[in-house]
Amino acid sequence: MDCRKVIIFVLCEISLSVAYGKDPTLVTLPEGQIKGHELRSPNGKVYYAFQEVPYAAPPVGELRFKPPTEHQKWKGVLDTTKNTKICYKTDSFVIPNTTESEDCLYLNVFTPQKPGDSSKAPLGVIVWIHGGGYEYGSGVVQIFKPQFYVEHNIVVVTMNYRLAVLGFLTTEDGVIPGNLGMKDQHFALKWVKKNIHLFGGDPEKITISGESSGAAAVGLHIISPKNKGLFRAAILQSGTAVAKWTRQDFARFYAFELGRSLDPNFKSNDSKELLKLLQKTPASKLTKNSVTTAPGKQTSSVEGEGQIWLPVIEDPHLEGAFLTTSFYEPFRTGNINQVPILIGFNSEEYLLVASAIPSGPPNRAKYFDTDLSNLVGNKYNMTKENKVAAGRKLRQIYTDRTFQEDIAAVIKFTSDEVFSTPSTRHAKLQSSYTDVYMYQFSYKGKMGGLAGAEVAGVRGVGHAEELGYLWDAPLTSDGSPDDPDDLVTRQRLLTLWTNFVKCLNPTPKKDSVLNNVIWEKLTPNNLVYLNINKTLEMQKNPKEYLEWEKVLDTYAIPPLSNY
Repeated sequence: MDCRKVIIFVLCEISLSVAYGKDPTLVTLPEGQIKGHELRSPNGKVYYAFQEVPYAAPPVGELRFKPPTEHQKWKGVLDTTKNTKICYKTDSFVIPNTTESEDCLYLNVFTPQKPGDSSKAPLGVIVWIHGGGYEYGSGVVQIFKPQFYVEHNIVVVTMNYRLAVLGFLTTEDGVIPGNLGMKDQHFALKWVKKNIHLFGGDPEKITISGESSGAAAVGLHIISPKNKGLFRAAILQSGTAVAKWTRQDFARFYAFELGRSLDPNFKSNDSKELLKLLQKTPASKLTKNSVTTAPGKQTSSVEGEGQIWLPVIEDPHLEGAFLTTSFYEPFRTGNINQVPILIGFNSEEYLLVASAIPSGPPNRAKYFDTDLSNLVGNKYNMTKENKVAAGRKLRQIYTDRTFQEDIAAVIKFTSDEVFSTPSTRHAKLQSSYTDVYMYQFSYKGKMGGLAGAEVAGVRGVGHAEELGYLWDAPLTSDGSPDDPDDLVTRQRLLTLWTNFVKCLNPTPKKDSVLNNVIWEKLTPNNLVYLNINKTLEMQKNPKEYLEWEKVLDTYAIPPLSNY
């Protein structure tokens, strides 16, 4: 090698060392610098984690019960190497090494792409919205460890958002705005769109995803025009915005009920006076309140079971209104953010609750049998007489006896009523306007955490079991060696989900890992879905949907507000 070539070679090496010598765990955001850390997945893949990155100002003091605002710039380097803060929640489940706080609006970014390396094409991004009935849960790594996702070469974002009273109480007049928890999520999505390129993510390839109430929230983001251009696809696991459990119709009533329960001397109907009371009350006392659903105002099929602090339909004239229309009609008319979706449910969702609360199915059976109109509830426009007739026909789908005589039937009914029927309706409606891929997760394994669950002879995959396959979720493991079939199922789910993130198609080509199956799109006249079990198989007409449709289309008077 002559001297000239040596010099050129050395200069190239120096150039490369400068280009790649930058610390990949140090990222400069518009608000300041953050310092993450380098991790390795179980299979040895290097990825970079930035945990507890602020995406909005802490909603404390005068900002309590206010929409999220921009975070102030900070000096120095912010340590983003661990999760310590979660939003106040209603359950008593302890998340290790975390503290409940109002200062909780943080997100996490996990990327297999070295930040600052512009030599590689940017990656698809999945943004995860956790479930928990809008009342509990968190996006912290202690629950949702993303390492299996990053092994499939996508960027993962998880988030916290305000829950329960702090996130969903509203006076409906703008004094305490509605849907604060949803607006937190929206604010986080804007942050991702603006900043994800700094982490090797492609801002044009963002998929939002969620499970249970997180999936319902995804559906609400599809509805809101405020989200135009923020994401290009969506994944909804065991939840949808068209389900009747995702909306509160009596929000102002419950807001003042809370005020009176906190202070028996509070008699005012003035929203500003209520805000003063709520802003001076400790957050823990607000969250652990004793307000219960009132007769005639319950938000679920069973009186007293309904959750109170839920999304609402806002007055479109109010500043910052985020959800201003029916949660159902936009999917029927196509007045949505028209993005492809992957949507589905587990084969017997109610088993999670039925196995944890043995009194649940018998109580529901008695409640339904006592008055058959209770099977329909209060959110369909029907006469009392038609509610009873519809209720009778719905029960006949599952049993020729009473529910009290056939507890298995009430379990199956509830799985369909709460999850599979509204999800299928959503899929059918949206398929007139976008690509829709529907699934049923039927594989029963140890990773789901309910391997031995069986109630009244009913077996199947309960609510949230799929999470143990998609995420490294030690809380669902008994510590024993992984079952080979479980590992295959994990690989299949992750392949399907990440293919959708990358290609907008879960099976862009035949793949032996996926049994060479091609996942067909669902259409209004062809309700096909992928049944995910030990094998993968396309099937038609999920569960009892067509029977439900026949009953509701006979008795429910349009326009519908839910399904």
